[in-house]
Parts: sequence; structure tokens; C-alpha cells
Amino acid sequence: MGFVAWLLRVFGWRRALVRRHLARCLPELDEPRRRGIEAGFYSHLGQLTAEFLAQRILDPAALERRVRFENPELVRQCLEASGRALVLSSHHANWEWLLLRCSTEFGEPLTAAYKPTRREWVDRLLRGWRERFGCRMVKAQDLVPHLLAQRGQVRLLAMLADQSPSAKSEQQTWLDFFGQPTSFFRGPGWIGAKLGYSVYLAAMHRERRGHYVVRFIELARAGTRMEPDQILTAYTRALEQHVRQHPALYFWAYNRWKREKPLYG
Repeated sequence: MGFVAWLLRVFGWRRALVRRHLARCLPELDEPRRRGIEAGFYSHLGQLTAEFLAQRILDPAALERRVRFENPELVRQCLEASGRALVLSSHHANWEWLLLRCSTEFGEPLTAAYKPTRREWVDRLLRGWRERFGCRMVKAQDLVPHLLAQRGQVRLLAMLADQSPSAKSEQQTWLDFFGQPTSFFRGPGWIGAKLGYSVYLAAMHRERRGHYVVRFIELARAGTRMEPDQILTAYTRALEQHVRQHPALYFWAYNRWKREKPLYG
């Protein structure tokens, strides 16, 4: 998929947006270093495309070889103690493979929130790929009612927590992320604080071509008193630190900062 990466770079797919985000988020780096990250991002994008297409034929054994967990015992111990675990990820590295890998690792049914695509046939296709190993995909807008209806039976939950809410969303909060006000959905923090989930960041990076390593970072432990925004703040800080360590693997083409924080409200 090097050719795909070359095409994306040469034809400038969202290049202006990528450069704007890199300059905005990493102003301490000089231009040559940011251009190096940009080139690494497009290379990663080509590999990500190949990996996304390959995921429909990966079996659990192949996936286990390609996505290695450094400390799965952190989540496993929570589940073995009859606790509930919320695994938060982001648009970094390969979040699709991460979802599939979490579906097979912990011996507990995984529920994951997702945002439906506009085309129904595409939505069915993607949902089918993601549910191959037993994961249950639930629309993000239906997630809290689903959890409440299940009466505590959902013990392993996964969410992409760096999604950007719409301007009209009432379920958003503004937090510092890469030195600038950034909107986040309140849902992950609320679920962790109010529904008794221990919360973890899955920090993923590429070890070599087609192979990744994941380290779980505890953000909040069930039973401790933390407000929803405290959990989200812990998430943004840990995520920013991780992205700074592996900047080329973040999806800089996602228009994350398309809105400014309102002056009032």
C-alpha cells in the first residue's frame, strides 16, 4: 500500500488540513520536523488502508500475532473481580484491529459504541466486519439507554472517545487538548463516573509493519469519587502524551478543531 500512500500525498488529500493541525498542535517543532511527521502520516495511512481491507480475513490467531497486549492483566483483573471495564481508544494507530482484538482477549462479551455511516449498506458491511468475533455494536446515541436496560450485564465496553460532537449537541464539554479548547462527548466520563466502570486508555502504536503493541493505562477505578470531566481530562492528558510519542500515527486528516469554543455557554 506504499503506492496508495504516495497517491494520497502527491495529490494532496487533505494536505492543508493535516499541515494546519500539525502546526497548531505541535508549534514547538520546526517545519522540517513537522514535514517529517506529515510524510510518516501518509505512509501510515497507506498501511492502514491495507490493514483495514485485510481485517475481514484475519482469524483470531493471526490477529493475536499482529496485536500484542503488554499488560492485559490490568483489564482482566478488573473483570475477574466482578468489575466493569470501559476501554477508551482514539483515532490513533489501528483502532479497527484494536476493537477486534479486545473482542477475543478477555473471555467477556464486548459491547462497543459506534457512529452509523450515512449509507445503510456501508453501515451493515462495517458492522458485520466489526462483529465477526462476537462484539456487539450499539449506536452511540443509544448506548446509555442500552446499558441501563441491561442492568449491569455489560461488563466490557469500548468507545472511541476523541470523536467531535456537533455544535448542537448538549452532551459535550470543552477540555484542553494540545494546548487548545477542544470539544468532547461527555458520555465516556459519565459512564465511568455514574455507572461504576473502571476506565482505561488503550495506548496503541506500530511495532513494525502490520504489527502493533497496546498498553493499557488506568484512568479511573470504579469506587473512587471522580466527576465525568475529571475522567475525560485524564483521558485527554494520557492520549496527548501518547500521540506526542508516536505523532505520525494520529489521524491528522480528521477535522477535529473545526469549531471554536463558544464565548458563552
